[in-house]
Amino acid sequence: MKLGFIFREATKGLGRNLTMTIAMIITTAIAVGLVVAGIMVTNLTKDTKEIYLDRVEVMVQLNEDISAGDPDCATPACADLQEQLDSDESVESVEYRNRAESYERFKELFQDTDPVMVEQTSPDALPAAFHVRLKDPEDASAIDAIRDNPAVEDVVDQQQEVRDAASNLDSIRNATFVLAIVMSVAAIFLVANMVQIAAFHRTRETEIMRMVGASRWMTQAPFVLEAVLASLIGVVLGGAGIFLGKSQVVDPSLQGLYESQLLAPMKTGDLWIALPLVGLLALVVTALTAHITLRSYVRK
Repeated sequence: MKLGFIFREATKGLGRNLTMTIAMIITTAIAVGLVVAGIMVTNLTKDTKEIYLDRVEVMVQLNEDISAGDPDCATPACADLQEQLDSDESVESVEYRNRAESYERFKELFQDTDPVMVEQTSPDALPAAFHVRLKDPEDASAIDAIRDNPAVEDVVDQQQEVRDAASNLDSIRNATFVLAIVMSVAAIFLVANMVQIAAFHRTRETEIMRMVGASRWMTQAPFVLEAVLASLIGVVLGGAGIFLGKSQVVDPSLQGLYESQLLAPMKTGDLWIALPLVGLLALVVTALTAHITLRSYVRK
């Protein structure tokens, strides 16, 4: 009976403070949606880095003498360098490409995307190089050991490119979390204001209930539940918004990148894991905010 009364009073309160309730629902939905989106982008970044780290190579470009006169890596300078890389336990594989093979690979990669650049690039412009695959892409000790070798002209580490790409995704994630924090603070203040206004409008009812013996819990519970119900609606709307945005906007827009494995797909499973946890946290924070507000401002 008491629980039924508390629930009825809470649902009535949502209608009494309609504009405040709507504002809180919208703010909560945005805050929850941003936090969940931030978590999903975090996982997307991690999965994308794994995709690229599985393919990442270190290109050891060789000097002009080897590039111009050693198509088979037969000279001592080239052969010794290859042997040193092959014998290193941290190296998974080493592939030698002479100048002609490097140019053919260059044409293969850019003929369709930038034919003008291919046309303007001389076959002698690209050096011979070792393409080194490391067992652990973050362990570059084998490459560090040969950087000062006279046969080495330059070292191109693709891992840095992966870090730069991941940094851009991290920036999007960080911006999302900052906005989520701002909206969460706004939601907390709305909860406090909503509870104070609701308690003010029902001061007389509360006084009468206390006079006839109702406990403090009995008089304050409807206000707390009112705030929690509004927050719950916001959580549901926020989750629905993220799901629809992902399925109707994000996934169709990025489908090409997913298929070409240039970007890891944003997983729906991450949504179903993150949303309940973030939603539960939002409800707990709402209940605590409402309770603390009542204890601080409502003395009756």
